[in-house]
Amino acid sequence: MSQDEDRRRYQTGRHLGGFLLLLVAMRADHGASLIERLRGLQAPPLTVDTGRVYRALRTLEQEGALSSTWTVADGEQPVRVYRLTPAGRERLDREAAEIRARRDGLDRFLAMWRELGGDAGPEPGP
Repeated sequence: MSQDEDRRRYQTGRHLGGFLLLLVAMRADHGASLIERLRGLQAPPLTVDTGRVYRALRTLEQEGALSSTWTVADGEQPVRVYRLTPAGRERLDREAAEIRARRDGLDRFLAMWRELGGDAGPEPGP
């Protein structure tokens, strides 16, 4: 496998922080669980770079978008549970606006490509 092919396997896009903010807004959660939830959102062959997720969580907390507390369930290891802050909600709204703008541009690209005779294949489902 070439280096370029290997890189494409990981979800390392610029919107990882936005996905994390969205998932935490839906439910306060710890890192390992957030990674599993992210994996459920990725279309194969993409996968989640766990190290990048933990770095992103630390950065989001340092920037004030998330807060965290350590929690220990009966007989389990302590986990750091992340919660969205008001600043995180504002950032999530900005991320959504940027993603919407990117999606609109990509939709225009695909429409023009189809006009040239390209076949985008089946449209993705919800």
